[in-house]
Amino acid sequence: MEEHRDQKAAELAQNVLFIKWVKDRDSNIELNVYWRNWLSNNPDKQEIFEEARAMVLAVLEEEQYDLPTGKQKELWNRIYESTQAEAEDKVKFLWKPWRRWAAVVFILCIALWGGLRLSNKKQIHQSSSAESHNLISQHNTSSTPKTVLLVDGSSIILQPGSKLKYPNQFVADRREVYLEGEAFFEVSRDPSKPFLVHSNEIVTRVLGTSFIVRNFESEREIRVQVKSGKVSVFRSSEEAHETLNDTSDPVVHGVVLTPNQQVVYERKAMRLTKSLVENPAVLTPIAKQDFEFHDAPIHEVFKSIEEAYGVTIVYDEQALVNCSLNASLNDITLYEKLKLICKTINATYQIMDSQIIVYGKGCTE
Repeated sequence: MEEHRDQKAAELAQNVLFIKWVKDRDSNIELNVYWRNWLSNNPDKQEIFEEARAMVLAVLEEEQYDLPTGKQKELWNRIYESTQAEAEDKVKFLWKPWRRWAAVVFILCIALWGGLRLSNKKQIHQSSSAESHNLISQHNTSSTPKTVLLVDGSSIILQPGSKLKYPNQFVADRREVYLEGEAFFEVSRDPSKPFLVHSNEIVTRVLGTSFIVRNFESEREIRVQVKSGKVSVFRSSEEAHETLNDTSDPVVHGVVLTPNQQVVYERKAMRLTKSLVENPAVLTPIAKQDFEFHDAPIHEVFKSIEEAYGVTIVYDEQALVNCSLNASLNDITLYEKLKLICKTINATYQIMDSQIIVYGKGCTE
């Protein structure tokens, strides 16, 4: 797999096979196999690979990319000509006719060679990808949410304008679906079959949990929010490495999310950012909710909130040792609770990553 190894991002972005893969990655199995094998054999070229993909996406979306003016104009013209020249229903090589068959044979040989080198686990994954030819497609064209039930017992609420693709039967070691748009997933737990949601640039991987994925191509970011359980989110380009991992824990890679946490993937920057959701919900049953505090030490107040919302509150326990709270915090949001607490103990708070940081000088006895 030494082909294209010495190319820079701008050169790789002009490769017709690469352009076709960026455009049709969900439907073109042959190119998926080719570029996944290439990336697996050239892990040191990950950054160049991602930069080249960003260039092609920028052209397709008619955006700008930060290159010197002369190079940018030349690159834009060459990529644009390539994307306009090829037919939508097949790969159209920009080589001489007598070379086309040789190129096809070359790609097939590379795919076979890569398959023999990879583990049995990867081979099963490739057979899973091959089933994408027979995927069931659900498109919610109505103005109300649509529920989709999968054969494994999982349910998906598909929002208006969203599309979902999934196989009639899942393969032996994984459950894979493909989403364009927004959907709420309630995944049936099965430790032997991780559940993967492919949403263009990122993949969400779980065993059994509930979460939301928002992935509209017209938007500049993809968002994953967790309601229960634990998930890991990683870039699609890292998928080949993830699927080769033999660990029993499916969430040790990527960005790990727990309830009330979210990750936002910024398409242009190709960056994953983890944070709390906009309105964190109480995780404990209603019968156990109790936010009535009567001269309660502040560490007990913070502990109750951490347990109820599944969040982490960081503060100087020694500095706030004399602080207490006498208030009812029922029926208000998490952030309203924090504002009231901080006002009472003369402190402030800040959301940093997915943690709540409380700053305060302390309370007089």
